[in-house]
Amino acid sequence: MEEKIISNHNRPSIPIGGHPVETGDYIIDTIAINEILEPMRHWIQMRVPGGIIYGAPRLGKTRAIKYIQNTFDYKYPNQWLNLKIKTRKRKTPSEDAFFEFFLKDVGHDLYSQGKAVAKRNRLSNFLLDKGDQTIRKQIVLFIDDAQRLTDIEFEWLMDIYNELDSFGITLTTILIGQNELTHRRSTYLTTAKQIVGRFMVHEERFYGVREMDELSYMLSSYDEVTEFPVGSNCSYTNFFFPNGFNKGFRLENEAEYIWSSLLELRAENGINKKVEIPMHYLISIVNHVLLEYGANNVGNIDWPTKTLWKEAIKVSGFIHAEVLQS
Repeated sequence: MEEKIISNHNRPSIPIGGHPVETGDYIIDTIAINEILEPMRHWIQMRVPGGIIYGAPRLGKTRAIKYIQNTFDYKYPNQWLNLKIKTRKRKTPSEDAFFEFFLKDVGHDLYSQGKAVAKRNRLSNFLLDKGDQTIRKQIVLFIDDAQRLTDIEFEWLMDIYNELDSFGITLTTILIGQNELTHRRSTYLTTAKQIVGRFMVHEERFYGVREMDELSYMLSSYDEVTEFPVGSNCSYTNFFFPNGFNKGFRLENEAEYIWSSLLELRAENGINKKVEIPMHYLISIVNHVLLEYGANNVGNIDWPTKTLWKEAIKVSGFIHAEVLQS
């Protein structure tokens, strides 16, 4: 069966379901991302062995790191190697599993072969080879959900650091995780200073959206910075609401109403804590409007109404989550 194609005005023709908003494979620039990008760049330039990025769940830390990796790759090509691994929750730490998942996450084809010692050696050789190919002889390792790391796993990481260092390769490890990370750092300052010295020299908090201006900045990316397909000069806003976009409407200008609606719904539900909205919910709010009422759907309207934005806030689950956490 021939795949249905949507085409409207100067919109690029894209198979239904193929836009990044539909696949979920996109990252939006935010002020919070830029607030941690510069300190991280400085850690890398100064060859700091490690630092912490921490924050509450669902703030968008994982996507932020992907954005930062892409930015570093673009701005500093081959200066250093960016790698990312994700921790796995296990009842008992296993050296074999630790190095197998490490190898798998960095893209090694032989991640499952051999015993723990063989996997460790394979990983060391892989990192030495890759690090030696960079201009700065440096590897930046992002570890996601790092609050799951146990003491013995930090010891295994230290062994890797020391081996690379003995061959002139710098390993800068950036731990990304929940607030527990900074509490662990405080504990290690009295019980295991060597862990702090290797992996927790500096720390930065990652925030959600705290003010309307930050929301406006985020929404402006949909209007201007985003583009799909590459070279089409068609932003996400333009693609989903071409008629409204051509009339001069922009999502950035919806920020004041969306923000006031968020505050209003919080107040109605007795939520009094300080405002910090996770990116997970803001993306859900925007996605709901784009996908349900944009040009790729039967809802196809020129521009979203205030009623639709309020609907999107409610169906995102944000208010329910706030009530549960109050």
